[in-house]
Amino acid sequence: MALEAESIDVSPESLERVAAVFATNPIVDFHTHIGIWQNTGLDNSAKGIPPVSAEKFASNVREYLDAGVNCIYLDTISDIARTRIGQPGNKDRDFEGDEAWDEYQRQYALMTGFLKDSPMSPVTDVDPIEKISARGELAVILSTEGAHMVEGSPARLKVLYEHGLKRLQPIHYVASTLGDSQTDPETYGGLSPLGRQVLEEASELGMLLDMAHASQKVVEQTVELVDRPLALSHTMVKYNSARFGDYRSTRSRWISPEHARLIADTGGVVGTFPIQAPYGVSYLDEFIEALKVMVDTVGIDHIAWSTDLGEPVRPAFLQSYLQFPKVCAKLLESGFSDSDLAKFAGGNALRVQAAA
Repeated sequence: MALEAESIDVSPESLERVAAVFATNPIVDFHTHIGIWQNTGLDNSAKGIPPVSAEKFASNVREYLDAGVNCIYLDTISDIARTRIGQPGNKDRDFEGDEAWDEYQRQYALMTGFLKDSPMSPVTDVDPIEKISARGELAVILSTEGAHMVEGSPARLKVLYEHGLKRLQPIHYVASTLGDSQTDPETYGGLSPLGRQVLEEASELGMLLDMAHASQKVVEQTVELVDRPLALSHTMVKYNSARFGDYRSTRSRWISPEHARLIADTGGVVGTFPIQAPYGVSYLDEFIEALKVMVDTVGIDHIAWSTDLGEPVRPAFLQSYLQFPKVCAKLLESGFSDSDLAKFAGGNALRVQAAA
């Protein structure tokens, strides 16, 4: 059930500072779904999240633009056709034959349709964010959440790269033959031999590796395998809040401080996600406190903004993307500098993408 929108009271001066930061820096959502569009056309009778309508998708894109966001990561979700969270392996059954590859192609067709019909364009060397934004469009960096589509044929990584995908998240909810999830029992002790092959080849192609949903052992082994900065696009750090409660055992998708520092020590970036409890936190004061814990853990140069939003999990303080400038103003009033905000809201994300 959607929460009632939270009123965010900030000063006009803070909003002016936000506007100045937005005017002179790229503003990037490091991980978003713009609503869950990837299951459009599937039988969703056993799922709790319906696909976003075309009208709502278009409205969300317009909200991004009107809020001053320049760029988002646009993901396929490799396992959405089989995902049944809570069932063994978080799936109704295994993919059969080439189903995972066929599912990727279905979603890629949806994605290219959105790009054709919406004011969005992929970021390329000849069409960078600045040019796209100047046209009044939303720049997108193509990505995938989960890599089930390459488990049967790692050579298909080159097809993904040729399709323009610039970031690869190998692990998601459905059990993978590439490695272990952070939220399920261990199977491989980290990466499988196939996972090592896939991640090494993806990095050599120039794809940013996203460790979201992967176990800490997967991260440790990837650090040893790949000599490039890593991402972990959407999470928070577990901690005991004197004000809001102990998040160390109640947030399965959050990570330990050690886990976060593994990413930061590569020169990488951890994205912080503002989604409802029990996955995230529902109100702005909670989010700001958790964000400051992340900053204290890894430093301001290693954090990013990631909404991870499907419609059912919007927090009270982000019922509309149009609230994002006020969220940023609240960060300034809580102690962020203008430079801190520029790094958090986009600079760090683009730095780590370029380093890949």
